[in-house]
Amino acid sequence: MNYFLLFLTALFIIFQKVCQDRYNAKRDSGVFLFSGMISFFAMCFFMAVNRNWVWSSELIVPAVAFGLSYAAATVFVVLAIKCGSLAKTTLITSYSLMVPALAGLIVLREPLGVPMLVGMVLLVLSLWLTNYRKKTADAPKEKITAKWVIFVLLGFIGNGMCSTVQKLAPHYLGADVNLTLSTIAALGLSSVVLITASFLTKETDLRSTLKVGAPLSLFCGLFNGAVNYLAIYLNQFIPASVMFPVLSAGEIILIVPYSLLVRREKFTAAQWVGFGVGVVSVVLLNL
Repeated sequence: MNYFLLFLTALFIIFQKVCQDRYNAKRDSGVFLFSGMISFFAMCFFMAVNRNWVWSSELIVPAVAFGLSYAAATVFVVLAIKCGSLAKTTLITSYSLMVPALAGLIVLREPLGVPMLVGMVLLVLSLWLTNYRKKTADAPKEKITAKWVIFVLLGFIGNGMCSTVQKLAPHYLGADVNLTLSTIAALGLSSVVLITASFLTKETDLRSTLKVGAPLSLFCGLFNGAVNYLAIYLNQFIPASVMFPVLSAGEIILIVPYSLLVRREKFTAAQWVGFGVGVVSVVLLNL
């Protein structure tokens, strides 16, 4: 049953990406408001499952850090999907686990093992292969825009910082720190920041954004909440060395069919090899 829930968690990760992609297919604007609604509905999920409402001032720092990182990750991943390959965006953002891994090496003085070192090398190789496309008469060279590179890197950093906060908070605040309550506060902050940004940037046609974005953000937020809740639950029964590699690799493997069938993305032989190397890389980095 636990491994079925693990598979379900991987599916929910993909469903989040699908909701974000469907929004982009229907709307050209309103990304801040859409992302803010995702944060709000994710917060509602955690509020529904939380049982400990005892607030402590020590939760302020992780809440603010996680909230701002989550806001950046959500909005920039949506923007990256809008102007680039969904499969490659998913691959690169899955590499964000490098950020907490490096934080562990630098801050917590964790040892650099062989799997992590090999995983880093394969990560670089995967990035090169997936972005290499030789120009031919039949297949012109794939254009990679500066906007996509910036957005995917910012999404990568945002995702990585979220994981880093979750990794460091128990170390500094104790293993019994109430991260669920901290997450609720963080998601509330994220939604306020993003919705405020929506009005400050004067995003156009808010009514249409709400009409299209409300149901998609509802599902995306609930899927996000379910992913995090299931990960916390399954961590009690499945070793982290099994769970996180499966989730990271599963995310890449499951998004490719959607990219091929729905988005009609095409990949060269080198890019297919790059995705395979990427799967091996995220598994090694999670060990």
